[in-house]
Amino acid sequence: MKLKLGILDQSPVVMGDDAASALTNSINLALFAEEAGYYSLMYAEHHGVEAYGSSSPELLAAVVLSKTKTIQVGTAGIMMRNYSAYKIAEWTKFLGTLYPERFILGLGKAPGGLKDAIMALNSHKPVVLSNMETKLEEIIHHIKEENELYGGLIAQPAHLKDLPQIVWLGSGMTSAREAAKHGVGYSFAAFMNNENGVEYTQTYLREFDTNQYTSSPSLQVAVAVSVADHIETARHNAYGMAYQFLQSRQLVSPEAVLPAEIVEQRVLGTDSEEEFFTILDRIIIETPQSVSRRLQQVSEKYNTDNVLILCNMHREENRINTYKSIIKNNK
Repeated sequence: MKLKLGILDQSPVVMGDDAASALTNSINLALFAEEAGYYSLMYAEHHGVEAYGSSSPELLAAVVLSKTKTIQVGTAGIMMRNYSAYKIAEWTKFLGTLYPERFILGLGKAPGGLKDAIMALNSHKPVVLSNMETKLEEIIHHIKEENELYGGLIAQPAHLKDLPQIVWLGSGMTSAREAAKHGVGYSFAAFMNNENGVEYTQTYLREFDTNQYTSSPSLQVAVAVSVADHIETARHNAYGMAYQFLQSRQLVSPEAVLPAEIVEQRVLGTDSEEEFFTILDRIIIETPQSVSRRLQQVSEKYNTDNVLILCNMHREENRINTYKSIIKNNK
């Protein structure tokens, strides 16, 4: 079965380079992705960290939408705790008007950065964490122009012909049930937590309310992948990405993507060694000949043909080759 393959682009900054180069790489990757036949591009949001170049996925999505013609482009995701529901609805409708049926609003509950950055985004006031689902409801009301709930307040531009797609990002049961309850898409971050993932995604599909935002469920699974001609090469190419995952798990600000030899110096013989290799083993590491079969297994496991690929590598050439190998063998 041919999969609907997408790219999750975190605009990774690599050791010795800067965010400007990372953003240029993201745009070049988008142009390649459309020409190669990828179904979607989704841009992540991070703040105050060296590792990732994009703090504004909605702006990067707008730039890429203007440079492409057919590929679906979206956010994965907007970190809702940092913005008002009204403002998110406004620019979502703006992009939905200019690029109908192409923009995807991906929303997440994670902070998107460490404490100082999140405090700065919220004018140095304590962040309210209990209203994320309420914000989702407000966004939906503003997009659907249910203005009577807000005293007639309009989120411009009004009168959209087609509702933009909404995708709720998550890695647990709560997010799966929230997505189902509100009738929006669900993107399960298997690269972050693949334990009990089938239970979560099946719950989403089973409990989806067809009378809400959309009438049918849309399930996406995001995985981390590294492909090279030899398995050991693919494994070493993934070290920098795995080390970033490790730093995030340890609540340390992730660094720029490091080459494998530096990661080994940092990890081998330390208390973090076992955890690092556990994380590395969660990454899909394959050759061009075997990667299609492995992704088909992911598709069958989660009962969806929509698979999102994350790949951060120290050498951009290796990252592009991974994406090339994946799409070339998607038949």
